[in-house]
Amino acid sequence: MTGHRQRQETGEPATDEWEKVAAQCRDCEAVYSAWVLADGTVQPIGRKDGCRCGSSEFDALSR
Repeated sequence: MTGHRQRQETGEPATDEWEKVAAQCRDCEAVYSAWVLADGTVQPIGRKDGCRCGSSEFDALSR
């Protein structure tokens, strides 16, 4: 699965692009659609507080 790149809508440089991926929680293995930020952080879409199990650490499954 190829991720789509999307430019942040903050007017920042193109180097701050996000990549949309499938991501898995490291604790409970739940899978979410997520963004990989320019710094490599994986952030589930629509779950700013992290996984439903309380974890905030995810692995990108598709890149």
